[in-house]
Amino acid sequence: MTRIRLNLVRAALILSSSAFARGGTPAAGLERLYIGTYTSSSSRGIYQSSLDLANGAVDTTNLAAATTDPSYVALHPTGNFLFAVNESGGAVVAFSVNRATGGLAKLNQQPSNGGAPCHVVVDSAGSNVLVANYSGGSITVFPIQANGFLGAATSHIQHPGVSPHAHCISLDASNQFALVCDLGLDRVFSYHFNSALGILTTNSVPWTTVAAGAGPRHLTFDPAYRRAYVICELNSTIIGFKYDATNGTLSPFQTNSSLPGGWSGQNAAAEIAVHPSGRFLYGSNRGYNSVAVFAIDSLTGGLTPVQQQSVGQTPRHFAIDPSGAYCLVACQDANRIEVYTIDPGSGRLTATAQTLRVSLPVCVLPLLTQPPQPVLQFQRAPANTLQLDVGNGLASLSYRIDRAASLGSAVNWTLAATGQRGQTNFAFTNTSSAEFFRASVLTNY
Repeated sequence: MTRIRLNLVRAALILSSSAFARGGTPAAGLERLYIGTYTSSSSRGIYQSSLDLANGAVDTTNLAAATTDPSYVALHPTGNFLFAVNESGGAVVAFSVNRATGGLAKLNQQPSNGGAPCHVVVDSAGSNVLVANYSGGSITVFPIQANGFLGAATSHIQHPGVSPHAHCISLDASNQFALVCDLGLDRVFSYHFNSALGILTTNSVPWTTVAAGAGPRHLTFDPAYRRAYVICELNSTIIGFKYDATNGTLSPFQTNSSLPGGWSGQNAAAEIAVHPSGRFLYGSNRGYNSVAVFAIDSLTGGLTPVQQQSVGQTPRHFAIDPSGAYCLVACQDANRIEVYTIDPGSGRLTATAQTLRVSLPVCVLPLLTQPPQPVLQFQRAPANTLQLDVGNGLASLSYRIDRAASLGSAVNWTLAATGQRGQTNFAFTNTSSAEFFRASVLTNY
């Protein structure tokens, strides 16, 4: 999960009317898409495209970097470096990112110390890359040097048993615990993580066991990191866990099928994600070829089925874009990325006419490059209060309202109000008959 801090708007509004006033015309916003593939004669590495947040339109694709089987990619918190596994080559590769063009330049690579590396994550400090090796079932940590190069491995853990298959590494909000789904052992392992040293050590509660034959594949946290959800590939279930951030342990509270009732064909569940608002969960099915949509109870974390959205063949991966407006589905055997809108009230998906043609896409990573410009509206309310609403806002952002008593080149701004993530309505006491306001929008998604 990439965390980026942005100042998105500096809008000034003059309070001169009792009616609602607007502050400018919003810019729609733009995202860059990085697409990992299985390489073939027509697919040579990591591709890139863009997504227009105004209408969901996608641009043509172009090759960002030639590399072998980059089946999973991850971005550094600064956005300056990108890391990819080479699944068939048993390696992890570092690239520098051209922020203007999106092009990638290879820096170096390291052996992953295991077969078929299938997942890579960068810690929130931007200090380490962690890789899950599917074949043989192991995990490896590599330090990230100041220039983006990967250093030699600082930690390597081999999972026990006859057929371990490490498939995913997820770091918690504190960056102190790593949870690892092992599909072959039906366990979610928990490790202490020392980011400064790049060291993993076994937790006092080393793992949580799931149903035999379930095959835990991927794990995602809710935005508050109070709960974790695991999608199991082999029995097509989604398990909800309470997460104890103090000791890095999981306690299951609910299991749901990722499939509709009554369907009994062959299926392999794949990706899972929680909406930035925390209100919805999504999971993909390969075989039934759908993205399952669930509503999340805000009090219990429990899931209620909402929709089974049919998608193209083999939805190996999908991503909810940072704005929360679109779902991008990588349909591996349909050779395309499909774009779906997300209803902010229900979480339901609706197909658009937008698709990206890419051979064997297996991972899609959206990056917010030009955030939407919020529109500010205000009105005076009784009792000398002021109401300010942020339009064109994002559920993934938190908003801060500053105010000043005058305009000019050297304006002194003072804090007026702060909001929770996704909050767009503010009310506070008005202390002047004529004030100017600007909103600073900070995001940490």
